[in-house]
Amino acid sequence: MTTPFQMISVPADLRALADRLQEEAVLAFDTEFTWERTYYARLGLVQIAVADGRSFLIDPLAAGDLAPLGELLANARIVKLLHDAPQDLAILRRATGVAARNVFDTRQAAGFAGLGAGLSLGNLLAETLDVHLAKAHTRADWLARPLAPEELEYAADDVRYLPEVAERLRVRARTAGVEAWLDEERAALDDPETTAEKPPEEAYLRIRAAANLAPRSLAALRELASWREQAARAADLPRRWLLEDGELVAIAAALPQTPDGLKLKPPAVARWGADLLAAVRRAQELAEADLPPPIFQPRRDAAFRKELDGALAEIQTRSAARGVDPALVCSRNDLARLLQAGAEARPADHALLRGWRAELAGDLVAARLPKSLF
Repeated sequence: MTTPFQMISVPADLRALADRLQEEAVLAFDTEFTWERTYYARLGLVQIAVADGRSFLIDPLAAGDLAPLGELLANARIVKLLHDAPQDLAILRRATGVAARNVFDTRQAAGFAGLGAGLSLGNLLAETLDVHLAKAHTRADWLARPLAPEELEYAADDVRYLPEVAERLRVRARTAGVEAWLDEERAALDDPETTAEKPPEEAYLRIRAAANLAPRSLAALRELASWREQAARAADLPRRWLLEDGELVAIAAALPQTPDGLKLKPPAVARWGADLLAAVRRAQELAEADLPPPIFQPRRDAAFRKELDGALAEIQTRSAARGVDPALVCSRNDLARLLQAGAEARPADHALLRGWRAELAGDLVAARLPKSLF
């Protein structure tokens, strides 16, 4: 029999709940939302659980100002448990105006507990508690009212087990001798930058094909992607509803000067053509010194790939021996970037040269970089 939950849909009840929960040492959080037709997620439910599994489901459509939740998130004395925390934290920050402090991500922690850091909550609960959650409501409309009882039960399940799971993961990490590594890694989640909106001018960096563009075209893509990001935010529409990544890349590569050169459908040209051409012009007018630096690409020669493969395999072996998911240590691209930097590599720019990662693989990296760095 599951632990009951309490619905909170009145502002005064939310205020009273937040005041009571300020005395708790640990709180589990989750959110339910929809995100198919908007730039920003539409929050439909906030779930909170305390250490004994009691759960509270907050209806943000009825509870009014969510500032009381922000007070809980900001309280550094309370550990906030979430699974796959960054997305929920960003949604909660937008809803409350507050960046959370003292966060424990059970997905991340699983990576220091002999489990994969990519485990879904359902798989993690099955692995650690032999609890098997229903998956029937993963695509529920969380903005619909009333929510069905089984949907509310599903939502409560997402938090009621987190306190016990978190404790078990910490014990496993402690037994393996990597609890300090876990705490070091989770401290990064307290950095407000983790959940802050990225500057629009950085939006081009998430477009994969950007690395193949010439410098001037890359500058154009930066301008185009920044325009799209700002327009999508202002209209609260998905980026792709304005223009697809591929369309931006094609415009940046061609550097058109006329509407016909945009190669878009007439409605798109009529609506956004002037803005797109203005973005291209701004890129064309930049001085060479102001062009964006090339996007990193790993060397492709056989000798480098052999060294990269060897180093990555050794990191994976060492990680497995300590019960740490290698994906938390570094990606192939991270390692390639470090090895290619060579004498220019600095700890501030490469996570593998500092903290617990250096403790795990510092000597391995040192063997491949100038000794003056160590």
